[in-house]
Order: sequence, then C-alpha cells, then structure tokens
Amino acid sequence: MNTPLVGSAFRRSVALAAFLAAAGAALAAPNSFSGSSVAPVQAPDVNVTVRAEGEALARGFEEAFRSFSTSPVFVTYTREDKGFVTLAGIRSLRAVGAVVFVTLERGPSLALPARSIVVVTDERPTSP
Repeated sequence: MNTPLVGSAFRRSVALAAFLAAAGAALAAPNSFSGSSVAPVQAPDVNVTVRAEGEALARGFEEAFRSFSTSPVFVTYTREDKGFVTLAGIRSLRAVGAVVFVTLERGPSLALPARSIVVVTDERPTSP
C-alpha cells in the first residue's frame, strides 16, 4: 500500500531535480537562448596608483623646485644630530621614490628622505 506514495514522492523529486538542472544550465549560459543577440558585458579595466606619502612629498618638492625661476633656491631639512640644516646653491633636485636627490653647485650631492625636508624656497633664510 505504501508503494504508490513512495513512487509518487520519488517521481516528484526526480522532476524537481530535472527542473533545477535545466534552470541552472539556463542561468549559467544566459546567451544560449535562440535568437539572443545580447553580448556579454565586461567591466572596464581600472588601474589605481596609490603612492606612499614619502613618494608624494618627493614629487611635490621636485615640482616646486622646477617652478622657481632662475632665483637661488634653498632647501631646509631636519637632521637628528644638527637640528635644521639649510642648503644653498642648489643646481638640481629630483625625486626617486621617497628620496630627494639634491645636487649642489659646489660640493657633494645629497640623498635626503622626503619626510626630512621642511621647505623648498627661493627666500634667503635668516641667520640666527
């Protein structure tokens, strides 16, 4: 007597499984419908460049140096053993990563961490 009920439940389960399989296949391939001319939509490529604070500072100092005309430029930076140090007679200033390379007209070139630079200016510093 229980056989018709078990058979009926089994047939419903098989029918449900077949329906779910067909629906899953239709959802997995939305362009497989006949007569469909809809192309798949692709998201555009997006490139994001995030610069570290030190690199952004170094580039800013380089751009500031280039904006000065032929007037003399001074760079003041901090140094743990000497406090504030001001450089004069700067020939060039360029950024490489978070480092600022300063080339002096007379004397050595310096590689300074951008975070140690306080100011780049064309105003002659006052002596204490």
